[in-house]
Amino acid sequence: MTIASVVSRGSSGSDETFPSVIHRPEELDWRRMALKLMLVSILLAFFIAPLSAMAQNLGTSPQFGQAVQGQQATTVEGTVLNVVNWGCNVIAPVIAVACLGVAAWHFRSGRGYLGWGVTGVGLMVISGLGRMAEGFITQAQGIQ
Repeated sequence: MTIASVVSRGSSGSDETFPSVIHRPEELDWRRMALKLMLVSILLAFFIAPLSAMAQNLGTSPQFGQAVQGQQATTVEGTVLNVVNWGCNVIAPVIAVACLGVAAWHFRSGRGYLGWGVTGVGLMVISGLGRMAEGFITQAQGIQ
């Protein structure tokens, strides 16, 4: 029984070395980044629009053209209350938790985590301010 000798992968003619550092371009392509952001926004709008139409449930079935209790959908107050309620009570906290989760993951892996953490905390602050505004709108209902 014979055993094959170990074969080296390197060639004797050229000694190729792979760089361990990836060099990024010095300038960011802001146009391309803005285009990607707009595309992602449009795609998210296409997915979220049908869900937002059915998000309001005033009983056993969704009610279209109705605002939250005590408001009409045609008034400015009812529209603002619906937008604030949906954005600040649902969307901002969900994205904030996701950002804080990514921050924890980046912290654990030794990468930059501060941007994700600040974004998550900022979204929670926005949610709190939105809830405060919702409270102001709700309290203003009784003012004649």
